[in-house]
Amino acid sequence: METKTNSETLSVGIIGAGGMGTRHVLNLHRAVGSARVAAIYDLDQDRARQVAGMCRQSLVFDDPERLINDPHVDAVVIASPDDTHARLMLACLQAGKPVLSEKPLATTVEDAVRVLEAEVALGQRLVSVGYMRRFDPQHMAVKTAVADGALGRPLLFKEVHRNAAVPYGITGETILINSAGHDFDSTRWLLGEEVQEVFVRGLRSRADLHPDTKDLLLIEMAMTNESLAVVEVYVNAEYGYEVSAEVVCQRGSAITTLADTALVRTEARRAYSIPADWLARFQNAYVVEVAEWVESIQEGRPFDGANTWDGYMTMLITGSCIESFRGGAAKSLKIPDKPVLYQ
Repeated sequence: METKTNSETLSVGIIGAGGMGTRHVLNLHRAVGSARVAAIYDLDQDRARQVAGMCRQSLVFDDPERLINDPHVDAVVIASPDDTHARLMLACLQAGKPVLSEKPLATTVEDAVRVLEAEVALGQRLVSVGYMRRFDPQHMAVKTAVADGALGRPLLFKEVHRNAAVPYGITGETILINSAGHDFDSTRWLLGEEVQEVFVRGLRSRADLHPDTKDLLLIEMAMTNESLAVVEVYVNAEYGYEVSAEVVCQRGSAITTLADTALVRTEARRAYSIPADWLARFQNAYVVEVAEWVESIQEGRPFDGANTWDGYMTMLITGSCIESFRGGAAKSLKIPDKPVLYQ
């Protein structure tokens, strides 16, 4: 596909009109003036038409691959269920169209390899992966502080990732695939190193949960430069949604702070509110992410966020974490050579 110039409007097709897809539609429509939502697909056609009504002149498609191949669609956002991502990204690569996919890149390492190999064979970086914490002001501030070098060499990454509640019967493996990928990407991004060993423990937080539930995971990681990382993922914390990240260095540390909120004083106490979900917590990051994606396409340069290699490495980490979780022992990763395309 020919690169759009800055003076041209990028026509974007959205696959998936659920909570995340609708958020992308609204962000593109309201906050990115150089792009327009041209097409929408969702399995629930009524919902697709309802979301399309939020934008001007958005067409509704009854097949995602028809949307991808439509000549009026310049680029695609994938926000459909996880197990559809790899297939739809491969269709975008075949059509030669840039695509921003929500995480994960795939639900299996094998499918992640297929996407990676297809893009390498194409010789052009068209796939971007929606690890939006890379565009969160708090996380970016930590990244900048560590990269400055004044704190010395990074030694330890610590992250807390808590959800208010998840459906009954959630398993540790589901958490690793669906939630912890953000934490794996943050670990690699903030430390600037690859993960070479993982160890995962899990527990059930309440007796009334399904017997197979493991809703709190503790993930330990050893990095290629001998730095360490530890991540807590707790999906039934009840009180709200919260993510914090700290990098401990030789001469100090950098930690994310709360996003700007009002301090409320009432009933002999003062407190900050905590978001109920990730959509509210990372709204600014989602806007910056999609705006950067559109701009990178129009300027003909690589996306500043996560690419196929990052998504693939996250899947390798996820697979090793699942093996560690099942076996109760540390698991080493065999880190492949990075293709020239991503260097």
